[in-house]
Amino acid sequence: MRLGSLSDYFGCTYIINLPERKDRRKAITGELHRAGMPLSPGRVELFPAVKPKQRLGFPSIGARGCFLSHYQILAAALRRGLANVLIVEDDLMISSDIEKYLDVILTELESTHWGIVYFGHIENVPESGPSRLVPFDQPVITSHFYAVNGPVIPRLVKYLEQVQEREEGDPLGGPMHLDGALTMFRQANPDVLTLIAQPNLGKQRPSRSNINCRWYERLPVIQQAADLGRAVRDRIRA
Repeated sequence: MRLGSLSDYFGCTYIINLPERKDRRKAITGELHRAGMPLSPGRVELFPAVKPKQRLGFPSIGARGCFLSHYQILAAALRRGLANVLIVEDDLMISSDIEKYLDVILTELESTHWGIVYFGHIENVPESGPSRLVPFDQPVITSHFYAVNGPVIPRLVKYLEQVQEREEGDPLGGPMHLDGALTMFRQANPDVLTLIAQPNLGKQRPSRSNINCRWYERLPVIQQAADLGRAVRDRIRA
């Protein structure tokens, strides 16, 4: 497949941005332009981040806002019947190598029945050698540059709705950080193939956070999500 940019492969690319964070909007639009993914209605769009007033069981109000932002994008993708969707947070720094690896990435996506792919992450993967999208079954802490394939979207939307409806601390997965919910969903649905970019194709830009929680503060949450996810998976298999 020969396309001009990564966004050409996806039904739509959504960029989560709080309207008042003009600094981040300027930075991410510059990143996207350099990667050949300029804003374009219906193709590459800014999504106004959700700003809830209550925590409602989530670790923080900011964490709930992040969760709802991703959830609403996936629900919109479902309503639109998109073949797939790429989700970007506005603190993303895109690797300069992404254009060089584009053909390889697209070939692997086309030849694989993938479910979720993390182009950006903080996982310990080889940072040298040819770019690849490799299967990954471990927790992923970040959710700043990832995609979901169309056949998986209905299941994921339903799961994220159930997370919101459950009580805090529910063993099946109550309100939590979005990346923890994605981990639990993946582990409860082992048929959903997760791929991860090797080397990493997108890092997070250091900037003031509106989530009020750094990634390393979420490690216990992710570990708990992983444990709960394994329990759910084992229950399903029993």
